[in-house]
Amino acid sequence: MCVAMALAPALLSAQSLRQQTAYSVDGPQQVLSANPFLPLFGNFQLEYERVINPNVTFAFAGSLTEWDDDRYSNIDAKLRLYPQENALRGVGLAASVGLGGIRRAGLQDCPQDSPCTFTPNTTVRGPTFAVEGSYQWLLGTRNATAITAGFGAKRYFVGQDELRDRSRVRPTGRLSIGYAF
Repeated sequence: MCVAMALAPALLSAQSLRQQTAYSVDGPQQVLSANPFLPLFGNFQLEYERVINPNVTFAFAGSLTEWDDDRYSNIDAKLRLYPQENALRGVGLAASVGLGGIRRAGLQDCPQDSPCTFTPNTTVRGPTFAVEGSYQWLLGTRNATAITAGFGAKRYFVGQDELRDRSRVRPTGRLSIGYAF
């Protein structure tokens, strides 16, 4: 009994060291990335991702894009799972919550035998939820260049009347190049 009590601190220390080693990730611990093509079209997409443990990361993302003459702006917090337990590399599955805004373009409605009416631009804001699948490569001798491709879907929690017959669920895409450090 006395031997067990004497060895307990050493055993606990070894267990703690083993747990710390098990959760260490070699290489970069964070990535800052952007889509280099979207600014050519007046849009942007930016993401910061940080390792929490070998198979989970946390990310903040922002985007501004156009779709069907409407402008979508989003700020999201993401939790991403890397099933192969090599965070920032390979297959990533993410869920996110955020705040989205949709600026609806003005409409001109001219029914037959009636005067035209014009609906001005309107903006709707509300919470969002999204899911995403992606694949990320870390390239170079220092694994400092990140390239990511992915797709998913985002749900806007706003009233259907505010969207004028547009879907509240939109496809999402991700193609980004970034710096891993």
